[in-house]
Amino acid sequence: MTNQAFPRGASVAVIGAGIVGVASACELARRGYEVVVYDPEPPGEAGSSRANAGHVAASDIHPLSTPGIHWKALKMLINPDSPLKIPLRDSVAHIPWFWRFWRTSRGKRFETATRALSYLCGSTLTDTSAMLESAGMTGMLEHKGCAFLYDTERSFAASKRIWADKNVRGFDSEEMDAGRIASDIPSINAKFRHAVLSCQWSQMRDPLDVVRGLARAAQSHGVIFHRGRVNSLSGGLDSVTLETGKGRSRHDAAIIAAGVNSVAFAESCGDFLPMVAERGYNLTIPAPGIELDLPLVFADRGIVATHLTSGLRIGGWAEYVRPDRPANQKYFKSMARISSELFPGLNLDNADFWMGNRPSLPDSVPVISRSSHAHRVFYNCGHGHYGLTHAATSARLLCDLVAGDGNLPEYQAYSIDRFK
Repeated sequence: MTNQAFPRGASVAVIGAGIVGVASACELARRGYEVVVYDPEPPGEAGSSRANAGHVAASDIHPLSTPGIHWKALKMLINPDSPLKIPLRDSVAHIPWFWRFWRTSRGKRFETATRALSYLCGSTLTDTSAMLESAGMTGMLEHKGCAFLYDTERSFAASKRIWADKNVRGFDSEEMDAGRIASDIPSINAKFRHAVLSCQWSQMRDPLDVVRGLARAAQSHGVIFHRGRVNSLSGGLDSVTLETGKGRSRHDAAIIAAGVNSVAFAESCGDFLPMVAERGYNLTIPAPGIELDLPLVFADRGIVATHLTSGLRIGGWAEYVRPDRPANQKYFKSMARISSELFPGLNLDNADFWMGNRPSLPDSVPVISRSSHAHRVFYNCGHGHYGLTHAATSARLLCDLVAGDGNLPEYQAYSIDRFK
């Protein structure tokens, strides 16, 4: 397989206009490429980019599959309020994925994934700030840290090993006692008496506004946004051909950043991409009646809370089903009830409910890679919970690959070949 470099001025198609695709388009244009972005929806309107929590989680360096995850999962599945949802009707189809997921939690595989995520996270805040600055959007990013809250002293004590490992790897944190929690987060239920403040953590004022702003900046640098679905992709010796509802287009190279739809494109290129839809649920409350100065993670519940320009957003969970399944309305009711428990003074009037598909890989490490079989096709996908967090750094690494500069050993951790 050739590692052909594509020079400045080459035509590059980006399939997907979520945060990862738009960030990739911005970086490609900055480096002098002619870029066309394809998506059936306007930038940020489809997928998780529309209504995620807005966290830039630079200290989340461990894969979701942690040691002992199988025992934790079994306990969660019998608790209706747990963050893990695996409906029986779709469970059998997910067995191969969960096998790979479980294997990530063990020994060398866990350490390999942690190192790959640490490498991305080490540049996350710097790269994200630079991306927003180049787009004239520095006011969108707020550096506050994030409070991780624990329901019990036992779960808090169990978390100390994880925080110690993060500290060793350069991601700082500090414990918050009950007095500080009451002072810094006065709207929270008084039963929360144990927390950790993660220092390498920021938040966007509104994630959808960020994608839209980046798209406008990209357009000002010549990027074209094509509203249409890419029905098929084929790579040849001299070009990549995209078939859309409006006809055929050719480009020198193509980037697949299409969320859960990336799987079909990978199959057409002869690549194996073990990605599934991990669905999250949330509600956004325009007039919550409470103040929240810090982004929050309720560590035992898989729930996060962030005050955005559009209101207070509370959400999370992980539901593994086919991406075309309708949203489970019971989960919205549960999320509203739990939100009222977490914030006793919360006003839920006019709450907007939303569900989205996260493109999840079993080792939690995105694919930033050239295709194994189509040398003009590249991937930047599979970011799971961390599309907003890793978008800027992933775009930089991707462009290094396109330009022929991505030969560092660290880049191999994101190769699609790791799934062979």
